[in-house]
Amino acid sequence: MGSLSFKGVSKSLAIVAIVAIVVGVAAFFGGMTIGRSSLPQQAAQVITVTIPQRVTITQTIVQTATIAPTEVQTPAPAQVPDKILVGVAIALSGAQADAGKRQFLGIMAAVKWVNEVYGGVKLYGKRIPLELKYYDDESKKDLVISYVERLITVDKVNFLISPYSSPLAFAAAPVAEKYRVLMVNSGGASDYINEQGFKYVASVLTPASKYLWPALDALKQINPGARIAILYKDDEFNRASGQGASARAKELGLQVVYEKIYPADIKDFTPIITELAGAKADSLVVSAHYADGQLLTKQLADLGLDFKFIAINVAPCIQSYYDTLKILAEGILCPSQWEPGVKYTPDLARRMGLEWFGPTTEEFLKLFREVAKDPGLLPSYHSAIGAAAVLMLVKAIEAAQSLDSAKVREAISKLNIMTFYGLSKPDPVTGKDTAHEMVLGQWQKGRFVVVWPPSVAEAKLYYPLPTWEEKRAGKTVG
Repeated sequence: MGSLSFKGVSKSLAIVAIVAIVVGVAAFFGGMTIGRSSLPQQAAQVITVTIPQRVTITQTIVQTATIAPTEVQTPAPAQVPDKILVGVAIALSGAQADAGKRQFLGIMAAVKWVNEVYGGVKLYGKRIPLELKYYDDESKKDLVISYVERLITVDKVNFLISPYSSPLAFAAAPVAEKYRVLMVNSGGASDYINEQGFKYVASVLTPASKYLWPALDALKQINPGARIAILYKDDEFNRASGQGASARAKELGLQVVYEKIYPADIKDFTPIITELAGAKADSLVVSAHYADGQLLTKQLADLGLDFKFIAINVAPCIQSYYDTLKILAEGILCPSQWEPGVKYTPDLARRMGLEWFGPTTEEFLKLFREVAKDPGLLPSYHSAIGAAAVLMLVKAIEAAQSLDSAKVREAISKLNIMTFYGLSKPDPVTGKDTAHEMVLGQWQKGRFVVVWPPSVAEAKLYYPLPTWEEKRAGKTVG
C-alpha cells in the first residue's frame, strides 16, 4: 500500500494556485480591453429654430454611437463621456405652446447655470457638461411617443425631461419605462402619472391632489368657521385637485356646504351660480382650466354673487387673467408651483438643516432673461419646474456617481434638498415629490404677489375680499 506524502501535495497545490492567479489576472485585463468602446462620434449638425414672441433657440443634433442601455450600467473610468445628453419632447407649438416655451426656457437657464456657473456635473472626478437634444412635439401625444422613442434609440440620450401637461407627460412615461431610461417629470401634476408603478419616473411637481391645499390652509388660519363651496371641472387633473381640496377641508375641520363637479365643455355657469347663491357659502374654492376659470369670475361679477375668499386654479396665476378682468381680478387667489417673489434662499436652507443646490432666485432670473433674450421677461412657474428638473437630475447623478438610470433614480429617492424652486424630496416608490409646497398668490394693486405660506410670502393675505361693486368703484387690495 502506498503512503500519502503531505510535502508533495503541498507543493502541487502551490503550483496550481500560482497558475490560477496568472490566468485570473490575464482574464481581468483582457476583459477590460474588450469592454472599451472605440466607436467614433459623428459630426454635429446645428439647426436654428425661430419661435414667435421674440424667442430664438438653437437646436444641436448630435448622434452619438453608444452601447445600448442595459439593466446595470456602470462605465469604467476609461468610458467617461465628454457630455451628458438630456432629451426632451417639448411643446413649442400647438395648444400647450405658451407653457411649453416657458418650461423650455427654464430648462435652458438651468443647463446654462450647470455648465457656465457650476462648471459641469461632478462625475468620476471630472466636470462634464450637459447638452440638450429636443424635438417640438406640437402638443400632440403621438408625436411625444415617437420623439421620446427616437431620443432614446437614435439620439442615445442619457436621461429625459418630460413635456408639459399631464396628458403629454403621461404619454412619454411608458416609453421611458420600456427602455429603462429615467424621466424627470416637470410637466404633469396628475397623481395618475406616479400611480402606475413606473420605476423610471420621478416628479418635481406637487401633485394635483394637493394643488388647493395652501388655499385651505390659509383659510383655516384666517377664518376657521368659514362656509366653503368647492367646484371643480370633470377631467382627470381637476377631479384630483377638487377631490383633494374636499378631503383637505374636512381634515382641517372646515365646513363644506356645497361641492359640485361641472362639465368639461361648460359654456355658462349661470345655473351653478344660482345654486351657489342658495348654499350661502362665504368662501369659494375652484379647480378649473384657464378659459372656464376666467368665465366663472366674470359671471360671478356680472351676477353680483360675492364671497369673502375666492381661490381658483390656473387662471389667476396668468397675467392675461388680470389684463382681461382688470380691477375685478383684485384679491383673487391662485395656487402656484412657484412665483418669482417666493423667498427660498441658501440662508433658509441652512436654518432648516437642508442642503442648498443651484442658482438663487436672482441668478435664475438673470439666466432666464439671457436665454430668452428679453431683459424684461419674468419666468412663470412653468419655467421654474423645467429648471428644477435639471437641478434634481444633476444632484442625483452626482450622488449616484453613475449615468445608469436605475442608480440615478435610486439616488433621487434619497434627495432632500432646497433650490430656488423650493424643497424636493421624491417618494422612493411612486416618485411623487413629498416635500415641495405650493404657494398661494393674490392680485394686489395689479401685482400677483405670494401671500402663503408665511415663511416665503412677500405680502400679507388680504381678507375679506371687497365686493364686486366696491371693486368696480375703484377699491383695490393690499
